[in-house]
Amino acid sequence: MFAKNTTKTIMDMVLVSPDTILLSNFQDKKVQMFDTRGQKVSEVKLQHSPLELCLIRKDQAFVVLGKNVQKINIQYNNLQSAKLTKGTMLKRHDLHVLGITTIKDTSLVVSYIKFPWLEVITTDGELLHQYEDEDTGYFLYPSHLTTSPDNYVYVSDQLNSEITKLDFSLQLIDSFSNPLLSTPKGIISISNDQLLVCSTRLVLLNTSTGKSSILLGKQNGIEYPHSLTYCPEHKKLYFAMQNTDRINVYRLS
Repeated sequence: MFAKNTTKTIMDMVLVSPDTILLSNFQDKKVQMFDTRGQKVSEVKLQHSPLELCLIRKDQAFVVLGKNVQKINIQYNNLQSAKLTKGTMLKRHDLHVLGITTIKDTSLVVSYIKFPWLEVITTDGELLHQYEDEDTGYFLYPSHLTTSPDNYVYVSDQLNSEITKLDFSLQLIDSFSNPLLSTPKGIISISNDQLLVCSTRLVLLNTSTGKSSILLGKQNGIEYPHSLTYCPEHKKLYFAMQNTDRINVYRLS
């Protein structure tokens, strides 16, 4: 554990640098930056409780706030110090936003509680692509998103227990479901064909083979993880379980 009592209910986290992590603090309505020793670097108070986060550049993040998406600016004072400030608020529909990720480091993918389900938008809120199949009922609750290094979008749908792969224009490519992917939540891509998924355990999904395996499970004291991020430079996995203010740290070989 590197952090204790850092936030009250960590909803999402994203790696900013090998030494800093951005967290969404649901109960205190804050986005906070911590270093990996557990020391708070900066925080910003928001109007609503934040949910999912994504980092589009080292100096710019976006956070889900109910029916809106808000930009968070990261101003670096020096190598050891940064300041978070609120930026532009984006709103396209009168719908609750669920998940968010970045694609090609220039655009955002957002998911909604119902149709249109998924959209690719600019950082100014202009529509680029929309998921078009209204009648299939394909998604039930697309709550978490990630983007692979080769720019495919993956959707974690906790109500239909499925991971869906789409291209940049939101065309369906593939889907993955098995008992290990039951009620998936947080999801990150660690390579073109490997995803880490928060299910009842921490699961590694190979998207080339469709096979899943438990990375960390009950024997490690892990049950129902909710959000996660990964530092490839230090090979460290950071994750939080449901209804917690603690971050677990594991080194991956």
